[in-house]
Amino acid sequence: MIEGGPLVGLFSWLLSIRQLGVGVLFALVLVCSMAVSFFSHQARQYYIQLQSIDTQRDNLDSEYEKLLLEQGAWADFSRVDRVSRTKLGMHPPMAENMVIMVLEK
Repeated sequence: MIEGGPLVGLFSWLLSIRQLGVGVLFALVLVCSMAVSFFSHQARQYYIQLQSIDTQRDNLDSEYEKLLLEQGAWADFSRVDRVSRTKLGMHPPMAENMVIMVLEK
């Protein structure tokens, strides 16, 4: 058996450093791939949540438009006049019952 001396020791040390470097790189690749997978999943979940919120917004907009139409129907002058005459017994004031006030400076 021939001993190589310091050259063999240096070679085995470089080999162990190389294996350590490969191990570290493998661990980094593994961590990065897990991070990519996690963040891709999280982005999909956020997109699903965004779609749900958009649907809710569209439904609320539709309901708001319906309420505006209903408000317009209830506030129509002819309807208010009809309800005030029939249900409340109201009528326009006669000319002799009106008082006009003028503000003078």
